[in-house]
Amino acid sequence: MARNRSFVHYWSWRITRPFFRLWFRLKFRMSFPPVPELPDHFLMIGNHVTNADPFITVSTLPCHTYFVGTEHLMRLGFRSKLIRFLQDPIPLAKGGNTSGAVLEILRRLKAGRTVTLFAEGNCTWDGRNIDIPAATGKMVRASKTPLVTCRIVGGFFARPRWGYSSRRGPLRLEIVGIYQPEELAAMKPAEINALISRDIREDAYERQLADPQRYPGKKLSLGLQHALLVCPKCRRFGSLSSTADGFSCECGLTGRYDEYGMLSGEGFDFTTIRDWEDWQRAYFNALPDPQEGEETISTSDSDMVLSLVAGHKVEEAARGTFTGDARGLAIGGMVFPFADMADLAVRLHGIITFSMKDGAYYELKKADNSDYSGRKYKYLFDRFGHAAQNAPAPKKESER
Repeated sequence: MARNRSFVHYWSWRITRPFFRLWFRLKFRMSFPPVPELPDHFLMIGNHVTNADPFITVSTLPCHTYFVGTEHLMRLGFRSKLIRFLQDPIPLAKGGNTSGAVLEILRRLKAGRTVTLFAEGNCTWDGRNIDIPAATGKMVRASKTPLVTCRIVGGFFARPRWGYSSRRGPLRLEIVGIYQPEELAAMKPAEINALISRDIREDAYERQLADPQRYPGKKLSLGLQHALLVCPKCRRFGSLSSTADGFSCECGLTGRYDEYGMLSGEGFDFTTIRDWEDWQRAYFNALPDPQEGEETISTSDSDMVLSLVAGHKVEEAARGTFTGDARGLAIGGMVFPFADMADLAVRLHGIITFSMKDGAYYELKKADNSDYSGRKYKYLFDRFGHAAQNAPAPKKESER
């Protein structure tokens, strides 16, 4: 049975690959650098730039590979059945337990399959890499399989995560390194992590400033509020809005994003999303810890639905206005203290998913399935969540 399924997976890749290559060449001006000779099977790890990264990889690699994809792909009804039948991706729950995905990766590698993993787990918001999980190096060494590293160049400007449109400009995938199991066995997991991080490193603005390239398209500014979370003029959190031609805040700040990925306008001094991100992250991290009974910063979204996800099945848990502050998240009478959370992640433009230490896994959506800027809750979790999780437990009465 497994042999028949791999036959289907191989031929679905073989038939669709030429169409993907043609589409990416025409749509994005994608180029295809020569690919060096690759091992019979391997684990490939690359940077995560767009939701189209698997298709960019399919267009470039001369061999079939299985992908690690987000768990929500298994909750799309008939489409999920079709995806599983044609390619059978390995599901990974963002913001949830990853042990099952790791075991499945190792199982397929042991069976002689090739697997591709975008180890950062999230697409970049500002053109730079996100830290890879600390356990990556341990998994790579345990696989006893060749490691291939790659780098996607141009993807941030061609299809920015925060945007709603594609832009036609240079795009390519480069194979960076090929490492044999013997080399990896002699390295510590932390050294393997450092090697991977070095190979997949990409700073889109660093490259663009050195050699500017045009990425023309429609609705260039639309969606920037998903990336620009704090207004530098009035210091309000989540106050920016965008249109096809620009972005603004009620305080009077206005700006636009051009074909080179650069920002201009009134009320701020940043020329790149990268610089704005550095400023807003520093601003947020400098906020004081809340005192008893004091609210440092908060945010909310109305008409939200919180779902409990288990076994690729979704069950509504609460509905109403979703709020977040320095203490945690709340909706419909349900409260989720940061101290009790295991992790929180963001997928697509800003759908948040989070898991609790008791194993419960949740996903938050708008009631009408429209977009919302869920990344602001990730900011809250990054700033206050880790401190809450690491805080010493209150002493019992007998210990006082």
